[in-house]
Amino acid sequence: MKILFLSITVPFPATDGGRIRVLNLLTQVSKTDQITFLGLETAPTDQEGIAYLESLGIACHLVENQASPPKISLGTITKSLIQRKPITVARYDISSYRRELGQLIQLQNFDLIHYEMFHTAQFFAEVDLPKVLSTQNIDSYIWARLSEEAENPAKKIVYLSQKRAFRRYEKLISPKFSITTCVSEIDRNWLRKSCPDLQTDVIPNGVDLDLYQPSHDEIIPDTLLYTGSMDWFPNEDAVIYCVNEILPVIRLKCPNVRFLIVGQHPTGNVRKLSDLPNIEVTGRVEDVKPYIAQSAVYVVPLRIGGGTRLKILEALAMEKAVVSTSVGAEGLELINNQEVVIEDNPMQFAARVVELLGNPDRCRQLGRKGRSRVQREYGWKAIGEKLRSVYTSLSEKPKE
Repeated sequence: MKILFLSITVPFPATDGGRIRVLNLLTQVSKTDQITFLGLETAPTDQEGIAYLESLGIACHLVENQASPPKISLGTITKSLIQRKPITVARYDISSYRRELGQLIQLQNFDLIHYEMFHTAQFFAEVDLPKVLSTQNIDSYIWARLSEEAENPAKKIVYLSQKRAFRRYEKLISPKFSITTCVSEIDRNWLRKSCPDLQTDVIPNGVDLDLYQPSHDEIIPDTLLYTGSMDWFPNEDAVIYCVNEILPVIRLKCPNVRFLIVGQHPTGNVRKLSDLPNIEVTGRVEDVKPYIAQSAVYVVPLRIGGGTRLKILEALAMEKAVVSTSVGAEGLELINNQEVVIEDNPMQFAARVVELLGNPDRCRQLGRKGRSRVQREYGWKAIGEKLRSVYTSLSEKPKE
């Protein structure tokens, strides 16, 4: 099949969960299909990323953009109000991207168009081709969570307005596509509340099982780890919440506990945490695996989120004991207290971490069972095959 794959970001280097997902899906489907990738230049490393995709046999087109990444300006806000689009969608309404898409469709004979996330859905092309809308999370769900957690009345109003804007947009744009894929049943059910007749499927997140393997590196006792892009508000909230509400309770029993916060673009609020004893904020690292390997317990104290967490799959693939909130583990088919430990109360979360820090055998048991689950259900090869089956089913349908 000849597939046109639309994405705002270039997925290599794979520095966050969204890029990891897109890169692995592209890697899998490019083994069997002819892929043309259309991206928007948003980072200094994008040329390197394009070269990597081309090494996989993917034909690439990169649209230049004067602002990298596009900024939320007064013009963007005005555009979002006029077009009734969420601000975070309107900021990527780049006319040159739309023109390049039109030219590619006109010049090439594609069998299918893949739109990655709601940001690209605004470039919907009125052509008689199957179109897949691939979501990594449902934005209205995240904004709803943010509004529930917000204590500041002004922020709550902003979050609720964006939730409504995305709900409106999702309801308007999703039915235009042949199918919309979600990463979990939870996301699919949320989307179906506003679009009950929507054609959907679940394409879960995954992990590279060859890359993420159990390590023989020595574990550093009493070391906790959290990973993720630290400019993503749910991650920022998670580590601040952990330091303020969970870590002090852990230290009553484990006074020497060390907390590593690993991930690119830490905000000022996250950087300030490194001023506290035994807390390290690394910023971007070339390879997260050594940090996972040395950690005694991997913590996921998320209170806000949508989609599913690749970070948990990576930790489990390396046979790490994971303690998570229910939000953190949401959408993943994991058995509590066998493959992962789930606690929402900060006191209980801390207590379970303390138990595991004092019981390496229990950590190993959780880790082994966690990896076994990941091997069965979350390898990228199987997930890529599922996406390709979606493509195939659409291409075989008679055109209306």
